[in-house]
Amino acid sequence: MNNTTGRLRRNKATTFESPSIPKAFFDLQHHFIFSKRKAPVDGIEAIQRDGASISEHAVVKYANDERPDEKEKQDLENMFKTVLRIGVQNSDIVYTHLLQLSQCYEAMARNNKLIVFTNDISVRKAFNGLIYNCMRTGLVADSQTLEITGVLSVTDFIMVLMMLWKYRENLDELKGTPLSHEDFRQMDIAYMPISRWKGCLETKGQLKPFINIGLKESIFRAVELLTKYRIHRLPVMDEKTGDCAYILTHRRILHYIWKHCALLPKPECLSQRVVDLEIGSWKNLIFANEQTPLIECLDMLIDNNISGIPIVQKNTLKVLEVYTRFDAASAAFSDHIDLSVSVTRAIQERDYQNGIRRDGVVTANYTTTLWSLIEIFIDKNVHRIFMVDDRTILKGIISLSDVIEFLVLRPTKKNGVTTGEPMEK
Repeated sequence: MNNTTGRLRRNKATTFESPSIPKAFFDLQHHFIFSKRKAPVDGIEAIQRDGASISEHAVVKYANDERPDEKEKQDLENMFKTVLRIGVQNSDIVYTHLLQLSQCYEAMARNNKLIVFTNDISVRKAFNGLIYNCMRTGLVADSQTLEITGVLSVTDFIMVLMMLWKYRENLDELKGTPLSHEDFRQMDIAYMPISRWKGCLETKGQLKPFINIGLKESIFRAVELLTKYRIHRLPVMDEKTGDCAYILTHRRILHYIWKHCALLPKPECLSQRVVDLEIGSWKNLIFANEQTPLIECLDMLIDNNISGIPIVQKNTLKVLEVYTRFDAASAAFSDHIDLSVSVTRAIQERDYQNGIRRDGVVTANYTTTLWSLIEIFIDKNVHRIFMVDDRTILKGIISLSDVIEFLVLRPTKKNGVTTGEPMEK
């Protein structure tokens, strides 16, 4: 028997020498394809200032089964539409381009609630309207023309309370006594119309200009305005009617980015630790302890233009609670207003007022990644997260505005490109 018996003979047809394949460089980059007609004009201008190239392409307007019948003799030009394409060279700038190509109306929630006060309504009635509707901001319209001219917010309410309290503290017979609703009603400031209150702020140089944005302007422009003027809410106006469509916030912008995350390349910074990225505040933190008087906490909120401060243990700096501007508005439901009490007592009184329990403090470990932090913002629906160590000791504070500014505005500053008006600190 042959020695090769039992062996499987090699098929000569499968024996070949593979030719040398030349090296190829595959440029797999992402692109934004968008409509030329719907793209925001200011967003396109910002992209062009960045130096990105925008190319035009003609694509078929209808799918194969949706094309119009030839008998209708449609013009060939009507069969195609022109779209624009922008290549994403760097993943860090992907969210910047997304907001530059998105109009403000696209971030509108399905359900919106707006409150508009005429400027002849008393300040007290306006604040009651805000509190009972669980709103933080209301619009102010001229009583004659009904044109929207400004905003009335919880900040105004805090300033009224502080003004009344400090006025009483200067009177020896009223010093240290709580402010009752009867006292509140008897004081002129409670019944002054909104127009007069705004006039007082203007005289003191504390009146902020009415900042708004159009429906068809880019969300990127909205981020610039929110950052420049250090505001938290931006009315989105209909240019044709002059009406307010809704109020844009940092929360809505983050939800809009989150909705498109799955379709976009993720920047490398999302997998890095927030402490390494230096997002938010990590030095010279503003906080209060359990025994800090409420009036001092309100001063911190107004003087530093922040929306909330952490309440920590005096010796250990362990985070216990958070006091926000909206918590101060709970004074409208109290039998008396006493700003000399401790902030801990004020929080306890706030807990179950009006049948609504306040949101608790939200913390995260300072070594968490940016992506995990964004997930917490989306899940907990809060404005700020306190960064702590394993012993819950306060290490830093990161707000929604910090995250939005880092994701959207930082890439343009990193490239040394000015995308809009110069920012003011």
